[in-house]
Amino acid sequence: MNKHRLMIITHDLEIGGLQQVIVNICRTLDREVFDATVLCMRAMGAFTCQIKEMGIRVMLVPNKKAGVDYFSFLQVAGILRENRIEIIHTHNTQPFVEGTLAALLSGVKTIVHTDHAREFPDKLRYMIAEWIMSQFVYKVVGVSDHTSYNLKRYEKISPRKIMTIPNGIDGSRFDISIDKDAMRCELGLPEKGPIIGLGVRLSEQKGITYLLQAIPNVLRSFPDVTLVIAGSGPLEGSLREEAAALHINEHVRFIGPRLDMPSILKLLDLYVLPSIWEGLPLVILEAMAAGCPILATDVGGNASAITNGFNGSLVKAQDPKTLALEIIRLLADDAIRKHYARNGLERFHREFSAATMTRKYEQLYLRKL
Repeated sequence: MNKHRLMIITHDLEIGGLQQVIVNICRTLDREVFDATVLCMRAMGAFTCQIKEMGIRVMLVPNKKAGVDYFSFLQVAGILRENRIEIIHTHNTQPFVEGTLAALLSGVKTIVHTDHAREFPDKLRYMIAEWIMSQFVYKVVGVSDHTSYNLKRYEKISPRKIMTIPNGIDGSRFDISIDKDAMRCELGLPEKGPIIGLGVRLSEQKGITYLLQAIPNVLRSFPDVTLVIAGSGPLEGSLREEAAALHINEHVRFIGPRLDMPSILKLLDLYVLPSIWEGLPLVILEAMAAGCPILATDVGGNASAITNGFNGSLVKAQDPKTLALEIIRLLADDAIRKHYARNGLERFHREFSAATMTRKYEQLYLRKL
């Protein structure tokens, strides 16, 4: 039978949660039914090779001039026509707006959009643009009930257009064993002592400053603790300066962006995510899949994956003192961390696999949901 021609449109394929969702859709998509292409609006990125190795094309919109190109949707329309695309799946604001305009110009039959969460209210012009575009799409997907609620509340998108599809990941990547001593040596970590950490974009959203502020209190109970921070981003320099100002440099390791996060997660005694806002962060699902106990802030869609006291701990955001107390409590209690890890792994397999997520998107592509 003829395959349905699908184009997934994103800013880029750099290391990040949104981009990982795209990788997981590509990995688990029914290739007997869909012929997929990924289109990047701004740049390629680290995940490009992984997608190409799956036999899926990755394209880049040509950049004709410096600065913002307000007419790049015309280029996208040309690409859609040339590739005879029937379905587009856009991710976040620029791809949503330009992808939808391009789809309308080129006769694409089905438009699906995913919002990966941000702090609302967003810039007014973005919210107005998304409301206008929502009139022409088949469905707007929120990655958590909290995200879907915000789209209805702040952007006034029709509830009949909105549905929630939780993010999912490929759990097989996290079903591994590592040599922890060798990994400590590779990362330049002390031979002994508990290791806590996270792997995220180093941005205001992730609230890493509050985790750094918590570390001096943690050190009073666990003087040999090490905090590992994987990732890069606009706040890396200021976070390094803050660690120095707090005199915790020797206990904090910035290890940069990593493609081997499954191994990093296996090393951690506790995953700590101090976000200020979230949708449904993939990093939580990755920690669950790796059997790593989790402490996160009770924001956005975090509570849709973590039940406090059952498969993780949830604490108030922007509160270093409370965060420190919970880190200390969990590091002192091996039994509860094992309880969290076991229950988290079971819940991941039940609710958050990539295959489950992709089957729902496939139904949207075919207008069956």
